[in-house]
Amino acid sequence: MIIHIKTIGTLKTLEEGPRIETLEVPQESSVAQVIELLKIQDWEIGFVQINGARGTKNSILKDNDEVTLIGPLVGG
Repeated sequence: MIIHIKTIGTLKTLEEGPRIETLEVPQESSVAQVIELLKIQDWEIGFVQINGARGTKNSILKDNDEVTLIGPLVGG
């Protein structure tokens, strides 16, 4: 199945802008499996959205889902 991944926040650099990828993954893949496939460390993810709604790392994806991975918010 095909999914679309967008990484923002600390998961990208300011110069590059959001990173957007289209990936082919096995049916019934979870967000956690996609994070592993992208070689992103688990602690680098602060928030997950699936098709604009809140998701979790355990959420199971469907064909053509749009997953947004947002780095943790930090600052002062």
